[in-house]
Amino acid sequence: MLPSTLFSQGSNYNGPYETSPPLVYTDQKNIVIEGLEFTNTDSIVSDGRCITLTNCENVIIRNCKFKNVPLNAAIYANGSSNITVTNCVFENVQAGLRGHKCEGGIKFENNDLKNIVGDLSGGSRFSQAVQFDKCNGPDNSISYNVIENIPGESSPEDVINIFHSNGTAESPIIIRGNWIRGGGPSGSGGGILIGDWGGSYQIIENNILVDPGQYGLQIAGGHNMTIRNNKVYGRQQPFSNVGLVIVNWTSKQTGPSYNITVENNRINWTNRDGVFNTAWFAGNMQEVVSDSQKEVIRDPSITQNILPEVILNSTEMDTP
Repeated sequence: MLPSTLFSQGSNYNGPYETSPPLVYTDQKNIVIEGLEFTNTDSIVSDGRCITLTNCENVIIRNCKFKNVPLNAAIYANGSSNITVTNCVFENVQAGLRGHKCEGGIKFENNDLKNIVGDLSGGSRFSQAVQFDKCNGPDNSISYNVIENIPGESSPEDVINIFHSNGTAESPIIIRGNWIRGGGPSGSGGGILIGDWGGSYQIIENNILVDPGQYGLQIAGGHNMTIRNNKVYGRQQPFSNVGLVIVNWTSKQTGPSYNITVENNRINWTNRDGVFNTAWFAGNMQEVVSDSQKEVIRDPSITQNILPEVILNSTEMDTP
């Protein structure tokens, strides 16, 4: 082991918190929400959410805690812009953040999240730690978070999902430096998915994933998509399939893919049958990616030890 070091991933705030009821803001600007704890909300006003932002701008949510929120996203931003969620802790939630039709500047960074509960407590099975849904514009980021799903206590679909969203050429949607451990048992969900129902200018880079679900990383369509410099480990489980997926599931609806980049990813993945299954390039992507990108080589040095044994609730620990 190397000496203890301060990681840049996850929250470094451990309280105190003040208990708060659900908060609902509409058409408001320049708000700071901090030091609050939200637990098991069933408010009709907030639709089961802890914080709801509709057509809001310039909102910072920091140093907050969200616990036991099973039926909806803890934070829901609709038609909003410049929303930052940082140094927060989420536990047993349907989703940490769901951004819907937002207009740029949505940032979910340096947060701890334990257990996306999915349909275990009556919520939808289509649950994620973070989802951008039809979000467009610059300065969108899901970065440096720590996300852990405990088997039997969680049931996420995709841990991170980018749906029908567009960054810009100068400022792509960035998913960078996240630590993710645990996923499943969904037979279709997995770690990080970009290009879901098309979209453009999205990047997955420098993330570390261990046992994230049915797949590890996926481009599902769209154009100007990049996956680079990630480490992915997946052990044999009843739902495990493939480490890397490059496909366009919606080419008829959203058009063909182009400018797809896959480079320098290190993957060691075993499928449900005990067979090494590093990557799959679909037929409609064969001419989109180069032969060198298709040669994704399994790296046996990638094991579960690419992440520390303890990744949550600590700002200082031994490096792997």
